[in-house]
Amino acid sequence: MKKTMVNEKIEKLLVDQDILQFLRGVYFGNFADPLLAASSRAYRDMNRTIRFHGVADEVRWNLRNQVNQVLREQVAWLTPQNIKSARDFDSWHQEICSQIKRIYAAQGIALTYGQAQKWVNMTIKYLYMLEANDFAGVFQYFHVPLDNYIFDIAQDALGIARPKQAWSRWDNYQDQYLQYQYLLRAKLGSQAPLRWEFRNWRTPEK
Repeated sequence: MKKTMVNEKIEKLLVDQDILQFLRGVYFGNFADPLLAASSRAYRDMNRTIRFHGVADEVRWNLRNQVNQVLREQVAWLTPQNIKSARDFDSWHQEICSQIKRIYAAQGIALTYGQAQKWVNMTIKYLYMLEANDFAGVFQYFHVPLDNYIFDIAQDALGIARPKQAWSRWDNYQDQYLQYQYLLRAKLGSQAPLRWEFRNWRTPEK
């Protein structure tokens, strides 16, 4: 059943443009190419969990470039004309994660769905943060990037039990990853999951 999202109130602020650009530069580096900047930062969020087993740096760079090309092509598909429901987005998301897994598998590297989702979801989130795309008409369907911080927040705030297996080891898209996203959607009701993540993510205590 298609769920209708309410229009959530988003408070807009006047910000010194120079300060905003400085902060973006500190976080993303050169963001003249927003997709490349977003994907590169997203990769840094998850690459420490990949087991490369001595794969040469040149091969690693080539793999990243292949994934960037996939992201560049597929993110452009995220429009209301193509994505009309959460189910449409889920199908798109599973396929792009599977493509990324196949790219790495071709070099003998086992990338999990847990790792692929982090790369894809954070790329989308960062593109939104960079205001490269407002994803109007589809933002409400986006997934929450899953990691240990989110598991803790969802447990405390929403009562969703913390999974026992590390997110980076998840490799069953339907029964692990998507089921968790379903739980989030059920708890959040009409609230856009990614908007909830923006409002509830917190810097972990040291």
